[in-house]
Amino acid sequence: MNITRFRVLLAALLLSAAGGGTFAYFKYKRISAYIISQISGQATKKLGRQIAFKSISFSPLEGIVVKDACVSRRPDFSRGNFFCAAKTVIRPDLFALMRNRVYFSKVSFDSPVLKVRERGGAWDFADLLALLPQTSKGLYLTWNASELVLKNAVLEADMETAGLSLALEGANLSLRHYSAYGGNFGLTADGTLKSAIKGKLLSAAVKLRTDANFDYGGLGSINGSLSAEGTEYGAITLGRLKADWEFFNLRKPLAEKNYSLTVSAEKLLIPGRENSVKNSVSKSLDLFSSAMGKPAPKIEDIEMASLAAAFRLDNSVLSVKDIALRTNFINLDASISIDGPAKEADASLEAGIGSNKLKMSASGPLAAPEIKPLLSATLSARFKEALAGIEKSLLKIFPVTGVQ
Repeated sequence: MNITRFRVLLAALLLSAAGGGTFAYFKYKRISAYIISQISGQATKKLGRQIAFKSISFSPLEGIVVKDACVSRRPDFSRGNFFCAAKTVIRPDLFALMRNRVYFSKVSFDSPVLKVRERGGAWDFADLLALLPQTSKGLYLTWNASELVLKNAVLEADMETAGLSLALEGANLSLRHYSAYGGNFGLTADGTLKSAIKGKLLSAAVKLRTDANFDYGGLGSINGSLSAEGTEYGAITLGRLKADWEFFNLRKPLAEKNYSLTVSAEKLLIPGRENSVKNSVSKSLDLFSSAMGKPAPKIEDIEMASLAAAFRLDNSVLSVKDIALRTNFINLDASISIDGPAKEADASLEAGIGSNKLKMSASGPLAAPEIKPLLSATLSARFKEALAGIEKSLLKIFPVTGVQ
Protein backbone atom coordinates (compact mmCIF):
# COMPACT_ATOMS: atom_id res chain seq x y z
CA MET A 1 0.00 0.00 0.00
CA ASN A 2 2.78 2.41 0.92
CA ILE A 3 4.65 1.51 -2.29
CA THR A 4 1.54 2.22 -4.37
CA ARG A 5 1.03 5.61 -2.72
CA PHE A 6 4.69 6.44 -3.28
CA ARG A 7 4.41 5.58 -6.98
CA VAL A 8 1.27 7.66 -7.38
CA LEU A 9 2.97 10.62 -5.63
CA LEU A 10 6.09 10.20 -7.76
CA ALA A 11 4.04 10.05 -10.95
CA ALA A 12 2.15 13.20 -9.94
CA LEU A 13 5.40 15.02 -9.25
CA LEU A 14 6.86 13.92 -12.60
CA LEU A 15 3.74 15.01 -14.47
CA SER A 16 3.77 18.34 -12.63
CA ALA A 17 7.45 18.87 -13.44
CA ALA A 18 6.91 17.91 -17.07
CA GLY A 19 3.91 20.23 -17.37
CA GLY A 20 5.81 23.07 -15.71
CA GLY A 21 8.83 22.42 -17.89
CA THR A 22 6.71 22.40 -21.04
CA PHE A 23 4.98 25.60 -19.99
CA ALA A 24 8.33 27.24 -19.18
CA TYR A 25 9.80 26.10 -22.48
CA PHE A 26 7.00 27.63 -24.56
CA LYS A 27 7.08 30.76 -22.43
CA TYR A 28 10.84 30.96 -22.93
CA LYS A 29 10.47 30.36 -26.68
CA ARG A 30 7.69 32.93 -27.03
CA ILE A 31 9.66 35.74 -25.40
CA SER A 32 12.68 34.70 -27.43
CA ALA A 33 10.62 34.90 -30.63
CA TYR A 34 9.46 38.37 -29.62
CA ILE A 35 13.03 39.56 -29.00
CA ILE A 36 14.16 38.02 -32.30
CA SER A 37 11.40 39.89 -34.14
CA GLN A 38 12.40 43.14 -32.46
CA ILE A 39 16.04 42.70 -33.43
CA SER A 40 15.10 41.70 -36.96
CA GLY A 41 12.48 44.36 -37.61
CA GLN A 42 12.01 47.20 -35.13
CA ALA A 43 15.51 47.77 -33.74
CA THR A 44 16.82 49.60 -36.80
CA LYS A 45 13.88 52.01 -36.73
CA LYS A 46 14.18 52.67 -33.00
CA LEU A 47 17.94 53.10 -32.98
CA GLY A 48 18.14 55.25 -36.08
CA ARG A 49 21.04 53.07 -37.18
CA GLN A 50 21.39 50.05 -39.39
CA ILE A 51 21.73 46.56 -37.90
CA ALA A 52 23.14 43.58 -39.75
CA PHE A 53 23.77 40.01 -38.65
CA LYS A 54 24.61 36.66 -40.21
CA SER A 55 22.03 34.61 -38.33
CA ILE A 56 19.74 34.71 -35.32
CA SER A 57 18.23 31.68 -33.61
CA PHE A 58 16.73 30.31 -30.41
CA SER A 59 18.51 27.69 -28.30
CA PRO A 60 16.80 26.07 -25.26
CA LEU A 61 20.17 25.88 -23.51
CA GLU A 62 21.70 29.26 -24.42
CA GLY A 63 18.77 31.54 -25.30
CA ILE A 64 18.82 33.90 -28.27
CA VAL A 65 22.02 33.48 -30.30
CA VAL A 66 23.06 36.14 -32.81
CA LYS A 67 26.06 35.55 -35.10
CA ASP A 68 28.21 38.35 -36.56
CA ALA A 69 25.97 41.22 -35.46
CA CYS A 70 26.92 44.83 -36.23
CA VAL A 71 25.38 48.21 -35.44
CA SER A 72 26.29 51.08 -37.77
CA ARG A 73 27.19 54.59 -36.91
CA ARG A 74 24.33 56.99 -37.39
CA PRO A 75 22.53 56.72 -39.80
CA ASP A 76 23.94 53.75 -41.76
CA PHE A 77 26.98 51.60 -42.51
CA SER A 78 28.35 54.16 -44.97
CA ARG A 79 29.56 55.98 -41.83
CA GLY A 80 31.28 52.86 -40.47
CA ASN A 81 30.68 50.37 -37.65
CA PHE A 82 29.77 51.50 -34.14
CA PHE A 83 29.62 48.04 -32.56
CA CYS A 84 30.21 44.47 -33.79
CA ALA A 85 30.34 41.08 -32.06
CA ALA A 86 31.17 37.64 -33.46
CA LYS A 87 28.55 36.05 -31.21
CA THR A 88 25.87 37.49 -28.95
CA VAL A 89 23.91 35.40 -26.47
CA ILE A 90 20.85 36.81 -24.71
CA ARG A 91 19.55 34.49 -22.01
CA PRO A 92 16.11 35.35 -20.55
CA ASP A 93 15.61 34.57 -16.87
CA LEU A 94 13.26 31.58 -16.62
CA PHE A 95 11.85 32.40 -13.18
CA ALA A 96 11.14 35.99 -14.22
CA LEU A 97 9.33 34.75 -17.32
CA MET A 98 7.10 32.56 -15.16
CA ARG A 99 5.98 35.80 -13.45
CA ASN A 100 5.45 37.53 -16.83
CA ARG A 101 8.52 39.74 -16.38
CA VAL A 102 11.18 40.28 -19.02
CA TYR A 103 14.48 39.86 -17.22
CA PHE A 104 17.77 38.46 -18.48
CA SER A 105 20.06 36.23 -16.47
CA LYS A 106 22.99 36.93 -18.81
CA VAL A 107 23.90 38.91 -21.92
CA SER A 108 27.28 38.03 -23.39
CA PHE A 109 29.34 39.15 -26.37
CA ASP A 110 32.22 37.20 -27.92
CA SER A 111 34.99 39.25 -29.59
CA PRO A 112 33.04 42.53 -29.57
CA VAL A 113 34.50 45.74 -31.02
CA LEU A 114 33.11 49.06 -29.74
CA LYS A 115 34.37 52.39 -31.07
CA VAL A 116 33.07 55.62 -29.51
CA ARG A 117 33.94 59.17 -30.50
CA GLU A 118 33.71 62.58 -28.88
CA ARG A 119 33.55 65.74 -30.95
CA GLY A 120 33.03 69.21 -29.51
CA GLY A 121 32.00 67.82 -26.14
CA ALA A 122 29.33 65.48 -27.59
CA TRP A 123 29.61 61.69 -27.75
CA ASP A 124 28.36 59.75 -30.76
CA PHE A 125 26.19 57.50 -28.57
CA ALA A 126 24.14 60.32 -27.02
CA ASP A 127 21.20 59.34 -29.23
CA LEU A 128 21.28 55.83 -27.77
CA LEU A 129 21.25 57.14 -24.19
CA ALA A 130 18.10 59.10 -25.06
CA LEU A 131 16.33 55.76 -25.62
CA LEU A 132 16.89 54.63 -22.03
CA PRO A 133 13.80 54.44 -19.80
CA GLN A 134 12.86 57.77 -18.25
CA THR A 135 12.34 57.27 -14.52
CA SER A 136 12.92 59.26 -11.36
CA LYS A 137 14.35 56.12 -9.81
CA GLY A 138 17.39 56.18 -12.09
CA LEU A 139 18.80 53.76 -14.62
CA TYR A 140 20.40 51.60 -11.94
CA LEU A 141 16.92 50.48 -10.85
CA THR A 142 15.72 49.71 -14.39
CA TRP A 143 18.68 47.51 -15.29
CA ASN A 144 17.10 44.17 -16.19
CA ALA A 145 20.11 41.90 -16.68
CA SER A 146 21.90 40.02 -13.91
CA GLU A 147 25.17 39.82 -15.82
CA LEU A 148 26.78 41.48 -18.81
CA VAL A 149 29.90 39.76 -20.21
CA LEU A 150 32.39 40.82 -22.87
CA LYS A 151 35.03 38.30 -23.95
CA ASN A 152 38.18 39.20 -25.91
CA ALA A 153 36.82 42.69 -26.55
CA VAL A 154 38.34 45.74 -28.23
CA LEU A 155 37.10 49.04 -26.77
CA GLU A 156 38.22 52.30 -28.36
CA ALA A 157 37.53 55.90 -27.35
CA ASP A 158 38.55 58.86 -29.50
CA MET A 159 38.28 62.15 -27.56
CA GLU A 160 38.82 65.13 -29.84
CA THR A 161 38.42 67.81 -27.15
CA ALA A 162 41.14 66.27 -24.97
CA GLY A 163 43.25 65.27 -27.97
CA LEU A 164 43.42 61.75 -26.60
CA SER A 165 42.64 58.28 -27.90
CA LEU A 166 42.40 55.21 -25.69
CA ALA A 167 42.12 51.53 -26.58
CA LEU A 168 41.57 48.50 -24.37
CA GLU A 169 42.48 45.34 -26.28
CA GLY A 170 41.97 41.68 -25.45
CA ALA A 171 39.58 42.83 -22.75
CA ASN A 172 37.45 40.56 -20.59
CA LEU A 173 34.69 42.32 -18.67
CA SER A 174 31.96 41.12 -16.35
CA LEU A 175 29.31 43.46 -14.92
CA ARG A 176 27.01 41.89 -12.35
CA HIS A 177 23.82 43.35 -10.92
CA TYR A 178 23.22 41.90 -7.46
CA SER A 179 19.82 43.34 -6.62
CA ALA A 180 16.57 43.65 -8.58
CA TYR A 181 15.42 46.44 -6.24
CA GLY A 182 18.58 48.50 -5.87
CA GLY A 183 21.74 49.49 -7.62
CA ASN A 184 24.41 47.11 -6.39
CA PHE A 185 26.90 46.41 -9.17
CA GLY A 186 30.17 44.51 -9.34
CA LEU A 187 32.61 45.05 -12.21
CA THR A 188 35.73 43.11 -13.11
CA ALA A 189 37.80 43.84 -16.19
CA ASP A 190 41.24 43.18 -17.60
CA GLY A 191 43.05 43.88 -20.86
CA THR A 192 45.89 45.79 -22.48
CA LEU A 193 45.52 49.55 -22.32
CA LYS A 194 47.09 51.56 -25.16
CA SER A 195 47.24 55.24 -25.97
CA ALA A 196 49.40 57.77 -27.80
CA ILE A 197 50.33 60.77 -25.63
CA LYS A 198 52.53 63.56 -26.96
CA GLY A 199 53.79 61.33 -29.73
CA LYS A 200 54.72 58.44 -27.43
CA LEU A 201 52.98 55.08 -27.07
CA LEU A 202 51.62 54.18 -23.64
CA SER A 203 50.79 50.54 -22.95
CA ALA A 204 50.02 48.53 -19.82
CA ALA A 205 48.31 45.31 -18.78
CA VAL A 206 45.52 46.48 -16.47
CA LYS A 207 43.08 44.80 -14.09
CA LEU A 208 40.09 46.45 -12.45
CA ARG A 209 37.72 45.32 -9.73
CA THR A 210 35.08 47.57 -8.27
CA ASP A 211 31.74 47.45 -6.45
CA ALA A 212 29.32 50.36 -6.76
CA ASN A 213 26.20 50.97 -4.66
CA PHE A 214 23.42 53.27 -5.83
CA ASP A 215 20.33 54.62 -4.14
CA TYR A 216 17.50 56.74 -5.53
CA GLY A 217 19.66 59.85 -5.77
CA GLY A 218 22.61 58.29 -7.58
CA LEU A 219 25.95 56.71 -6.73
CA GLY A 220 26.34 56.47 -2.95
CA SER A 221 29.56 54.51 -2.47
CA ILE A 222 32.23 52.70 -4.43
CA ASN A 223 35.25 50.57 -3.60
CA GLY A 224 37.72 48.61 -5.64
CA SER A 225 41.25 48.17 -6.90
CA LEU A 226 43.24 48.82 -10.06
CA SER A 227 46.58 47.37 -11.08
CA ALA A 228 48.87 47.93 -14.06
CA GLU A 229 51.75 45.65 -14.95
CA GLY A 230 54.59 46.21 -17.40
CA THR A 231 53.74 49.82 -18.16
CA GLU A 232 55.75 51.43 -20.96
CA TYR A 233 55.64 55.05 -22.08
CA GLY A 234 58.26 55.70 -24.70
CA ALA A 235 61.53 54.78 -22.98
CA ILE A 236 59.98 55.07 -19.50
CA THR A 237 59.02 51.75 -17.84
CA LEU A 238 57.13 50.93 -14.66
CA GLY A 239 57.02 47.37 -13.33
CA ARG A 240 53.85 47.59 -11.26
CA LEU A 241 51.25 50.11 -10.13
CA LYS A 242 48.41 49.33 -7.73
CA ALA A 243 45.63 51.42 -6.19
CA ASP A 244 42.88 50.48 -3.71
CA TRP A 245 40.03 52.78 -2.78
CA GLU A 246 36.91 53.08 -0.62
CA PHE A 247 34.69 56.11 -1.17
CA PHE A 248 31.58 56.44 1.03
CA ASN A 249 28.86 59.11 1.31
CA LEU A 250 29.68 60.39 -2.17
CA ARG A 251 26.58 62.59 -2.46
CA LYS A 252 26.62 63.95 1.07
CA PRO A 253 28.16 67.28 2.11
CA LEU A 254 31.95 67.36 2.16
CA ALA A 255 32.04 67.25 5.96
CA GLU A 256 30.31 63.84 5.88
CA LYS A 257 32.33 62.27 3.08
CA ASN A 258 34.67 59.42 3.92
CA TYR A 259 37.37 58.58 1.39
CA SER A 260 40.45 56.40 1.55
CA LEU A 261 42.99 55.56 -1.14
CA THR A 262 46.29 53.68 -1.11
CA VAL A 263 48.77 53.70 -3.96
CA SER A 264 51.97 51.74 -4.53
CA ALA A 265 54.42 51.50 -7.42
CA GLU A 266 57.56 49.49 -8.11
CA LYS A 267 60.49 49.45 -10.52
CA LEU A 268 60.26 52.77 -12.31
CA LEU A 269 63.02 53.61 -14.81
CA ILE A 270 63.28 57.03 -16.46
CA PRO A 271 66.29 57.33 -18.78
CA GLY A 272 68.40 60.45 -18.40
CA ARG A 273 67.42 61.71 -21.83
CA GLU A 274 63.95 62.52 -20.43
CA ASN A 275 65.16 66.03 -19.65
CA SER A 276 61.86 67.50 -18.43
CA VAL A 277 61.55 64.88 -15.68
CA LYS A 278 65.25 65.09 -14.79
CA ASN A 279 65.08 68.90 -14.47
CA SER A 280 62.10 68.70 -12.08
CA VAL A 281 63.88 66.09 -9.94
CA SER A 282 67.10 68.12 -9.89
CA LYS A 283 65.19 71.17 -8.68
CA SER A 284 63.74 69.23 -5.73
CA LEU A 285 67.11 67.68 -4.92
CA ASP A 286 68.68 71.11 -4.86
CA LEU A 287 66.22 72.22 -2.15
CA PHE A 288 66.92 69.20 0.07
CA SER A 289 70.68 69.42 -0.46
CA SER A 290 70.71 73.13 0.42
CA ALA A 291 69.01 72.33 3.74
CA MET A 292 71.68 69.71 4.39
CA GLY A 293 74.46 72.11 3.48
CA LYS A 294 75.69 69.77 0.76
CA PRO A 295 75.88 70.04 -3.03
CA ALA A 296 73.09 68.30 -4.94
CA PRO A 297 74.20 65.04 -6.56
CA LYS A 298 74.13 64.78 -10.33
CA ILE A 299 71.71 62.24 -11.66
CA GLU A 300 71.38 60.57 -15.03
CA ASP A 301 68.92 57.68 -15.15
CA ILE A 302 66.16 57.88 -12.53
CA GLU A 303 65.47 54.56 -10.87
CA MET A 304 62.69 54.19 -8.33
CA ALA A 305 62.59 50.91 -6.44
CA SER A 306 59.28 51.65 -4.73
CA LEU A 307 56.71 54.30 -3.83
CA ALA A 308 53.81 54.02 -1.39
CA ALA A 309 51.28 56.52 -0.09
CA ALA A 310 47.91 56.53 1.68
CA PHE A 311 45.24 59.24 1.37
CA ARG A 312 42.27 59.74 3.69
CA LEU A 313 39.41 62.22 4.06
CA ASP A 314 37.38 61.86 7.26
CA ASN A 315 35.39 64.48 9.20
CA SER A 316 36.91 67.32 7.13
CA VAL A 317 40.43 66.17 7.92
CA LEU A 318 42.68 65.52 4.91
CA SER A 319 45.75 63.38 5.31
CA VAL A 320 48.39 61.98 3.00
CA LYS A 321 50.51 59.70 5.10
CA ASP A 322 52.91 56.78 4.92
CA ILE A 323 54.62 58.34 1.92
CA ALA A 324 57.70 56.20 1.32
CA LEU A 325 59.90 56.82 -1.71
CA ARG A 326 63.00 54.76 -2.49
CA THR A 327 65.18 55.79 -5.43
CA ASN A 328 68.81 55.68 -6.59
CA PHE A 329 69.32 59.29 -5.50
CA ILE A 330 67.04 59.90 -2.46
CA ASN A 331 65.07 58.03 0.20
CA LEU A 332 62.09 59.96 1.46
CA ASP A 333 59.45 59.43 4.16
CA ALA A 334 56.79 62.09 4.59
CA SER A 335 53.23 62.86 5.64
CA ILE A 336 50.85 65.82 5.70
CA SER A 337 47.53 66.38 7.46
CA ILE A 338 45.12 69.32 7.05
CA ASP A 339 42.45 69.91 9.69
CA GLY A 340 39.75 71.76 7.77
CA PRO A 341 37.65 73.18 10.64
CA ALA A 342 40.74 74.33 12.56
CA LYS A 343 42.52 75.50 9.36
CA GLU A 344 45.75 73.99 10.62
CA ALA A 345 48.27 71.61 9.10
CA ASP A 346 50.94 69.20 10.25
CA ALA A 347 53.69 67.84 8.04
CA SER A 348 56.79 65.77 8.60
CA LEU A 349 59.69 64.80 6.36
CA GLU A 350 62.77 62.64 6.54
CA ALA A 351 65.13 62.57 3.59
CA GLY A 352 68.40 60.81 2.93
CA ILE A 353 70.75 61.64 0.05
CA GLY A 354 73.66 59.25 0.30
CA SER A 355 75.07 59.61 3.81
CA ASN A 356 73.43 63.01 4.29
CA LYS A 357 70.21 63.14 6.31
CA LEU A 358 67.49 65.70 6.86
CA LYS A 359 64.59 65.58 9.32
CA MET A 360 62.10 68.39 9.70
CA SER A 361 58.48 69.18 10.51
CA ALA A 362 55.96 71.96 10.02
CA SER A 363 52.84 72.63 12.06
CA GLY A 364 50.37 75.37 12.90
CA PRO A 365 48.05 77.64 10.91
CA LEU A 366 47.92 77.04 7.16
CA ALA A 367 48.99 80.62 6.48
CA ALA A 368 52.00 80.59 8.82
CA PRO A 369 53.27 77.10 9.80
CA GLU A 370 56.23 76.79 12.15
CA ILE A 371 59.15 74.90 10.60
CA LYS A 372 61.58 72.93 12.75
CA PRO A 373 64.54 72.92 12.93
CA LEU A 374 65.23 76.58 12.25
CA LEU A 375 66.59 77.23 8.77
CA SER A 376 67.88 80.30 7.03
CA ALA A 377 65.25 82.79 5.97
CA THR A 378 65.74 81.82 2.31
CA LEU A 379 65.43 78.06 2.86
CA SER A 380 62.52 78.49 5.27
CA ALA A 381 60.66 80.57 2.68
CA ARG A 382 61.32 77.96 -0.03
CA PHE A 383 60.03 75.11 2.15
CA LYS A 384 56.96 77.12 3.13
CA GLU A 385 56.33 77.86 -0.54
CA ALA A 386 56.58 74.16 -1.43
CA LEU A 387 54.29 73.20 1.47
CA ALA A 388 51.78 75.89 0.50
CA GLY A 389 51.73 74.55 -3.06
CA ILE A 390 50.91 71.04 -1.85
CA GLU A 391 48.20 72.33 0.49
CA LYS A 392 46.68 74.50 -2.24
CA SER A 393 46.49 71.53 -4.63
CA LEU A 394 44.75 69.36 -2.03
CA LEU A 395 42.33 72.08 -0.94
CA LYS A 396 41.42 72.87 -4.53
CA ILE A 397 40.09 69.32 -4.88
CA PHE A 398 38.75 69.02 -1.33
CA PRO A 399 37.94 72.51 0.07
CA VAL A 400 37.56 71.34 3.67
CA THR A 401 38.35 74.83 4.99
CA GLY A 402 35.47 76.32 3.01
CA VAL A 403 37.91 78.34 0.88
CA GLN A 404 38.93 77.19 -2.59
